[in-house]
Amino acid sequence: MYSKMHQMLVGLIGRRMRENGYDIVAFDGKDYLFDGQEIHVPPTIRRHRPDIVGFKFETKEVCVGEAKTHKDLFSKRTREQLLDYSATTAISTGKHIEIVLGIPESAREDLARLLQTLNLSGKDFISSVWLPEELVDNG
Repeated sequence: MYSKMHQMLVGLIGRRMRENGYDIVAFDGKDYLFDGQEIHVPPTIRRHRPDIVGFKFETKEVCVGEAKTHKDLFSKRTREQLLDYSATTAISTGKHIEIVLGIPESAREDLARLLQTLNLSGKDFISSVWLPEELVDNG
């Protein structure tokens, strides 16, 4: 079961995707409705399934989103996901898929270090959104 922080981060990622012109087409959750329409579970990309997927129908661009709590940030799984997604290009465009990472505000420096360690720092197809922990009541 996902934490409230994780769920809020996924929502924030979805908002960023929509602001960037993507339609939300897949979500890894249970009984999720977005704007009144049922959303399907995302496909596996290499070894992992993203939390949320966006698609621009006009340009055929793809965006994946991953929510990471501070605890999850340095896990083997997170490293694998970032490497898998960053090595993936959209068949229809030949461009890297866009990646939006959602993290707690307190993890911003740790995310920067992780991206640098993975040689992904400064990549224009990777962005992040963050959420202040004070907004989440996990109790």
